[in-house]
Amino acid sequence: MPAQSGRDPLKLLAVVAHPHDFTHCAGTCGIHMKMGDSVTVVTMTDGGRKHNERFLDEMSKPEHERDPAILNQSIEEYAAAKARELHEVCAIFGVEDLRILTMPEPFRLRRSPEAIDLIRDVILDVRPDVLITHAPYDTSPASISTHGRGSMLLNDHRECAITAMEAKLIAAEVADYESRIPPHRIAEVFYLGVDVPHDDVDVYIDIGEWKQQRVQAECMFKTQGQSDEFARYRVEISAGGTGWWGRTNYAEGFVRAEPETLPCLPVSAWAKVRATASRVDQLQHRAGQVKLGPQ
Repeated sequence: MPAQSGRDPLKLLAVVAHPHDFTHCAGTCGIHMKMGDSVTVVTMTDGGRKHNERFLDEMSKPEHERDPAILNQSIEEYAAAKARELHEVCAIFGVEDLRILTMPEPFRLRRSPEAIDLIRDVILDVRPDVLITHAPYDTSPASISTHGRGSMLLNDHRECAITAMEAKLIAAEVADYESRIPPHRIAEVFYLGVDVPHDDVDVYIDIGEWKQQRVQAECMFKTQGQSDEFARYRVEISAGGTGWWGRTNYAEGFVRAEPETLPCLPVSAWAKVRATASRVDQLQHRAGQVKLGPQ
């Protein structure tokens, strides 16, 4: 699809830890694909050891009650099934460039330092304008609670983000004398809002028109034991909750990696809509009864 008139097409690169993590920015990626931009999705791991709820449930039973059909599924078979799901999910949002890495799980950069070079190579290949990844710091509610739980815990998502940010730095600033590939600087970096408290989010993307696709995507992750009812509830709580804080119906949240320098004070078309729409219309918009937005 051609880019919207008056703007050059953007290249987006999403680097996430596990296959399911793509869903947290899938609506945003779908919007950009529809606008004529391109999106590349990279998962650091194949998820072969994550969220296999049926296997864990069977292992929790007495040995004589366990289902051998579930227990005998190999890690490779489980990962392959999850890869098929992710390919189908990406297709819902128009994303064709999916790259699934196979770093050991749980992913730890100290055990897999080669991951930095792999992501750097992707950056130099895709040459994206925008990088989307996890937050490379721990601001989870657990880490800032009075008990401090989680503050010292390692986390696949954070380790993935640190890897991506290190690769971004190397792609831009480290001379490659052997390959002679030109360096590349990424213009904007956004961290996934699901990794941080809601009051840290400073960018909300309205995905109201992509809600059903988000639900469909969640429903496709059958390997993780999700029922259709759970999938719908998850989207209501996650994208619906983010939409509440973003003063819209459904949204995906992001955190800018750096403050932005602009030539003048920005006033978005969305801000003008909120300033001029009636209070009742704004409430109905948040409830999904009417559609407000820039024309």
